[in-house]
Amino acid sequence: MDYDLTRIDYALCGITYPDALKILPVSEQKSQQKFVIGDKNGILQCMSIKDEEPVIHFKTLPGKSITSVQLASSSGNNVDKIFAASGNEVKGYTRKGKVFLSIETSVAETITSIICILRCVFGSDLVLCSGRTVTFYRELQEVYCYLCDDRVLDAVAFATPNNNRVRLLVLIANKEAVIIENGSLYKRTYIAAGPTRITVPSCLHSTEVCAFYGGADGSIGLIFYEDPDLLNKCLVEGCGLGSVMCVGWFYTGAGTHLAVGRHDGSIQLYQINTDNLKEKPRLKFTYFSGEPVTSVYGGCIGTDEPELLVATFSGRIFGLRPRRLVSGNVPISNIKNGDAFVLRRSKLETEIARLEKQTASERDKYQRNTRSIFPGISAPPLLDIQFELSGATSNGWQEVKIICAVSLDMLFIYCQNKLEIQTDSAAVLSLCSAQDTEDTELLATIRCQAGTRRLWLRMRTLSLSETKLEGTRVFIYVLPAGAPRVARIIKLHLPTLPHYSKYESLEVENQNSSWCEVRVSGGFSVAEMTAWLAEAIPGELPRPASNVALARSHTILGTLLICRYQRGLAIFKSDNISTISVLKDVIYNCCVKRNIRADVSCDIPDDYCAISFQNIKDKFKMEYDRNKDIEIKKAIRSLDLNNFSVNDETQHILCNDYVQILKEVDDDAETNFEELIETVKNWYLDWCKLSLNRFYNNEITTLQNALKDCQLEDVQEILSKH
Repeated sequence: MDYDLTRIDYALCGITYPDALKILPVSEQKSQQKFVIGDKNGILQCMSIKDEEPVIHFKTLPGKSITSVQLASSSGNNVDKIFAASGNEVKGYTRKGKVFLSIETSVAETITSIICILRCVFGSDLVLCSGRTVTFYRELQEVYCYLCDDRVLDAVAFATPNNNRVRLLVLIANKEAVIIENGSLYKRTYIAAGPTRITVPSCLHSTEVCAFYGGADGSIGLIFYEDPDLLNKCLVEGCGLGSVMCVGWFYTGAGTHLAVGRHDGSIQLYQINTDNLKEKPRLKFTYFSGEPVTSVYGGCIGTDEPELLVATFSGRIFGLRPRRLVSGNVPISNIKNGDAFVLRRSKLETEIARLEKQTASERDKYQRNTRSIFPGISAPPLLDIQFELSGATSNGWQEVKIICAVSLDMLFIYCQNKLEIQTDSAAVLSLCSAQDTEDTELLATIRCQAGTRRLWLRMRTLSLSETKLEGTRVFIYVLPAGAPRVARIIKLHLPTLPHYSKYESLEVENQNSSWCEVRVSGGFSVAEMTAWLAEAIPGELPRPASNVALARSHTILGTLLICRYQRGLAIFKSDNISTISVLKDVIYNCCVKRNIRADVSCDIPDDYCAISFQNIKDKFKMEYDRNKDIEIKKAIRSLDLNNFSVNDETQHILCNDYVQILKEVDDDAETNFEELIETVKNWYLDWCKLSLNRFYNNEITTLQNALKDCQLEDVQEILSKH
């Protein structure tokens, strides 16, 4: 942490989407830069900062929500162009706010990303990302439209050597990056972390395909093209950080920095080695804003020196500048040092008085309308709440991220099934006791701290052995602070196979020759099969097509699941027999509910259990040792020994192994030992069920005891009998 930056708030706009803020290039007259931002209300504003106060240069009227803002410069002069996307429309503005372009495109879904390239190395080109499509325009004429396998997240453009074509590097929601050239797929690579945003360093040549990406797990990596392959390399691991929502660049005298804004509200600056982009970036600065960050860029905004400009989900715009440049430390232009705080306080008091007057006027207006004899409807506005449910992590938890434009007060959670639930430190969780003796339902309340706009919850099912025929429904009632008291309901679906959240390439099918397979044939459509799979598998599934194929992997075991289906036929392969068993039950149950006749057949290897246990034998032994060390440390802690008696060399109270365990083992860490025992036991039971073999209770008891004692030879012998 080499930089000492402090926050200074500039302005407040409406709710912002990622990549909706841009900094204009430096003009010839002054070194300070303007910036432009679009919000959910459809307002596009161009502002600059003078004496730490915003100066609005132009502001558009409200309209459709602005989902993306992009800049493009003409070669040979400094006439900057501002492009804003809203719905399926793109408008172009000059630096002074004059509209010079308005085009209603043919895309069917909302535009989420635009690339504007005007009269530079590419010619007059416009690239639009909308839903699953990437549309390329040249001179406002559609050249081609490429349909991707899944939702398009972000894209960047590169020139093609020796011709005027454009190569597009596109991020797709099914964890892959592809290169599109002339409307055709050129190269592709799978990224297990799941990339979310992408940016290109300015030091690259226009034809060199190389870009930094931010991942859904918080990681940062590099995508680069080395003929003939498109490759990726993870440079910074996620390590529990929030998912990356935006990336930008920050240039100082110390070098080039990658600015990263995350869903958890944290902002990081990583110094990049421009001579070797594959080198691990060095973390130089971290700041926590308290809410998701949607845009982050560097520039000379409030002073002649670079600072970091940030926009958050709720529309707060602030800068991170060196502490010595904040008012109170040095004089602002034309203001004495002692008068800086007085002037700023006077402006704040004037603003508060104006807001109080406006609030009182709106309250009186509402009271008059309620007493009016004319009929009318009084309804509070819909709360702007965004939420996201992730797949299960290595410890079995599924995380729910909830963000709101206003402060949260309370949340009520209800589920018909019993769940284990946790929340962050910004809230207090209370579980209500069940009225019935069975205690099969969950009812919980969460009270948030003042000013909380972001909250995360972690949920997981308690019973691993219970067979579920459908996913678990969870209802969350969100109540924000303030009056009138309103609530919004959030409906979540926890799938039956939550651990299959890692996307894989279909090429993994060639890595294993021993698969458990289930084949389903009947009168179902592709859309119906996709809906049925949503009951079992977390995350986004491919859109229905004539033929659908996908591959996932287990976050704990590393086992694979491959799904291929079309109208009337579906084939599922996995090297985990319990996965096949659960999937078979879920699909059969869905067929019964829809009154669809289907034939289901299974193909199970005879020696499956022994082979599968051999694959996880090392992992099982490692988890057993970890669990044993934690139990030993807890037992030592119960002896209530002080540090002096443990470290005293004259009196050996503990052996060296126990002393090492006491110092190095984290007794609060979670292990997957119990889950692995339950998994192996379920493998044996499911193999007996699908192979129509009989099992005896004493065999199950013997197997479970051997697993608990880590008697691997005995376990292997029991599993090899059948």
